[in-house]
Amino acid sequence: MVNVVRDWIASDWRQHPSRVCAELLGMGLSLCVALLLAWTTPAPPMLWCYVIWIVASLCLLSAAVSRGSVGLSLLYGGFLVIDSVGLWRTIWT
Repeated sequence: MVNVVRDWIASDWRQHPSRVCAELLGMGLSLCVALLLAWTTPAPPMLWCYVIWIVASLCLLSAAVSRGSVGLSLLYGGFLVIDSVGLWRTIWT
């Protein structure tokens, strides 16, 4: 099983390195925001969190569209809308 996964990742990297980079960047940014929230609770810097979440959502959405995944495209598109509303409310309300 490990060999199958390793071969699949290597094949994906050879065929679409920019997509793999977008996915890794999006996941890494999402993890960074989770750590930022945990570290700065109870008063996290929501402006920075929303900006980073939006960049992560754009990376993951572009990768999902490139992969042809309808479900993940809808999920990351939904996150993008939710985070954009959150950023809007953080700045202008």
